[in-house]
Amino acid sequence: MSLSEQFIHLSHFEFWALQLFCTVAALAGLYYAFRWLGRARLIEDAPTARIRSAHQGYVELVGNARLMAGEPVFAPLTGIDCCWYRYKIEKSGDKNWRTVESDTSDALFLLEDETGHCLIDPEGAEVTPSDRSVWYGSERSPVNRAPGRQRVKQTPLLKLARFLSQEIGSGRYRYTEERLYPGDRLYAIGLFKSLDDLDHRQSQSEWMRGLLREWKQDRAQLLARFDLNRDGQIDTREWDMVRQTAQTQARLAHAEQQRHLVQHTLRSPNSSRHPFLLSTLADFELVRRFRLKAFGAIALFFFAGSAAIWLLSLRPVQ
Repeated sequence: MSLSEQFIHLSHFEFWALQLFCTVAALAGLYYAFRWLGRARLIEDAPTARIRSAHQGYVELVGNARLMAGEPVFAPLTGIDCCWYRYKIEKSGDKNWRTVESDTSDALFLLEDETGHCLIDPEGAEVTPSDRSVWYGSERSPVNRAPGRQRVKQTPLLKLARFLSQEIGSGRYRYTEERLYPGDRLYAIGLFKSLDDLDHRQSQSEWMRGLLREWKQDRAQLLARFDLNRDGQIDTREWDMVRQTAQTQARLAHAEQQRHLVQHTLRSPNSSRHPFLLSTLADFELVRRFRLKAFGAIALFFFAGSAAIWLLSLRPVQ
């Protein structure tokens, strides 16, 4: 029995389910072809800006990833200190792997170029990380916390060799973890915003209100400092003095804060037409990757579309 006859003798439900699958696959291929070609063109056309002189809006930056001062960020499965991580734990089922735990870092970090620093808020970003670890084990939490690393810049042959050397299926659980490290060269494109005078005034006002609330809670100390006539009350003239003192202290504290404050941020534009991308690949490598994906999507469109048309020719709609 020929291939055509096998498809003709499918049941009504099987035939139209296959027809629907091919149609959806063709439409998906067309959609992603335009999507990835658009992203490649967007990266090619976007000029690289410097942090100090970047305009407000959708901007492309290139620099080095840096940790912020404060609590360090550790990748959950390996414990490696990093700027960003994404991990997934999967459990082996009868036919496939089922995700039982996953998470993506939302910790802020810095992008630094020769002109300044920019705060990166990674929420909603499409991240191409420095390296990726995939390993297996028998426990939900990995016992081996020092797996091999797969650098994103490996050639396809090296990736294939590493894949074939993995202990595929050797454990009930599969662990996947990706990381960005301090010092990684980072390409970023997203919504850039600098703190303006309004942001500064609001911050200074918040400092002042905080001081006033703190002083009001310690009434004895407030009276000792500002009750000039010692009548046990803060009158209008004395309250003006309280406000002036709080304003002066807030201005000084705010000025000191500004010396160490990052003045610029990069975050998601929340627009499908303007993606938020963070990548350790250079822009030309990212363009090549998107074009390869687009060509694969175009091939899927033609293959699945041709299959859908061929199936219709075998059993035309009555």
